[in-house]
Amino acid sequence: MYSPGGASVDSSIFDPTLTGSQILGLSLAGGVYRTTYGPSFFDTINLMPPSTKVILDLNLLNNSYEVAYNQAAAAVQYLGSRLDALEIGNEPDLYVPDGHKSASDWDPEIYTQTWVNWSANITMGLNLPKNFFQPGGFMHDPTVVNFTTTNIIADGINNASTVKTYSQHMYRFDTCTPATDAMVTYDNLVNHQNITTFINLYLPQIAAAQNAGSNLVVGEFNSVGCSGKQNITNTFGQALWLADSILYSASVNITRMYTHQGATLLGQSSIQLNTPGFSWYNFVYPSNSARNGPARATPSYPGLLLVAEAMGTSANTTRITSFPLAAHPNLAIYAIWDTSVRVNAPARIAVLNLSPESDLSIDLSSLGPTGVKRLHSPTKDNQDSNTVTWAGQSYTNGTANGTIVVEKPLSDGSVAIGSYEGVLVFLGGSVNGTVNATPIGNSSSSTSTSAKSSGTRFGRRSWYAISSWCSLLGLALFVL
Repeated sequence: MYSPGGASVDSSIFDPTLTGSQILGLSLAGGVYRTTYGPSFFDTINLMPPSTKVILDLNLLNNSYEVAYNQAAAAVQYLGSRLDALEIGNEPDLYVPDGHKSASDWDPEIYTQTWVNWSANITMGLNLPKNFFQPGGFMHDPTVVNFTTTNIIADGINNASTVKTYSQHMYRFDTCTPATDAMVTYDNLVNHQNITTFINLYLPQIAAAQNAGSNLVVGEFNSVGCSGKQNITNTFGQALWLADSILYSASVNITRMYTHQGATLLGQSSIQLNTPGFSWYNFVYPSNSARNGPARATPSYPGLLLVAEAMGTSANTTRITSFPLAAHPNLAIYAIWDTSVRVNAPARIAVLNLSPESDLSIDLSSLGPTGVKRLHSPTKDNQDSNTVTWAGQSYTNGTANGTIVVEKPLSDGSVAIGSYEGVLVFLGGSVNGTVNATPIGNSSSSTSTSAKSSGTRFGRRSWYAISSWCSLLGLALFVL
């Protein structure tokens, strides 16, 4: 899934006569105040694999229905079946604080009225399928502003039956000002408690979307707004943050997430810390640059590989749940059910250690562990993609380098995990790959520290507790 755009959407226009590249209108300060694009913009998108679906955003801020309609018509014409949904406006909750509109002229109710009218008229004018639009895309968390999924549903956002899914953007931290930049530290970011506490702010919005017969997606997210932070989000810590954020979001029924990739925009904030260049949180640098170095996959890329394998390639992944351990608050454990592997028990367990605790082991003997893949870096703040590995292989060039390593579990059925590391444990006889390596670490019955819950090891008695808890959570699917 691909969703182009961002802040520039709300100053963009489609020109059917334009040939060649898009035209950027620049202010005296170097900021982009208008983006004009033509058919070649869609030609570039269509270079992606045929299976790639696209969500296109339409200009709302300029308050021109004609501009938005022409953009939608072009998307339908040039993208065809690739077009999966349309959005109207980017982060409309920022229009007032950014000085584009006055509070008397813009609030959730006015936004909802405009959105309903435009989505209904575009649907009718272009003969679009029912429920083809994605409202929301708000920047701030729901405790900060009154632009929320809950409020726009109450205001009648789906009165014209045009809503497909509801969208929210997520950035827990940012470098947009010196004050907010000071809060961005490795330990604040790579922190399971901070991750789950922030995502839990959206639980009422998730429930509201589901009660309205739809779902909540995260239409844009990453670790640190205003394009990341050097020496933090371009390290291995970003891999752990991504994996934990995505897996936990899936466990609370966020059904899809779109990881923001791109470059620093001068207009994001007049006092932001980052200068123009590729964002420090990108998992891929697509070309050589003086600031970011050679084109490559960054240390965070293997974290997405762990997520992809944890969720699986089958449509039969039906449930994922988080299993908190009070004694180890920064140890994240996720159980994934996949009925193509087995029906009445988890198929895989993902464990992420976002802490300096070392020599831990998890007793999974009652679940039948058969193989282990490990996400590893020699240091927590490593920036060298060549030495960050997933199952023994590095991915600097985007392809696997080295021999794949699938470990055996320890002799007692436990799995060891080091500080700032992740493992994916395959259960019930199914392993993605050939088990070809000896176990790493010490068994849970040796001198290592066993991860425990409620005074018991993560063994048979704990397993029954997990099973009962998970059955109450319902379906939680994440589609990458």
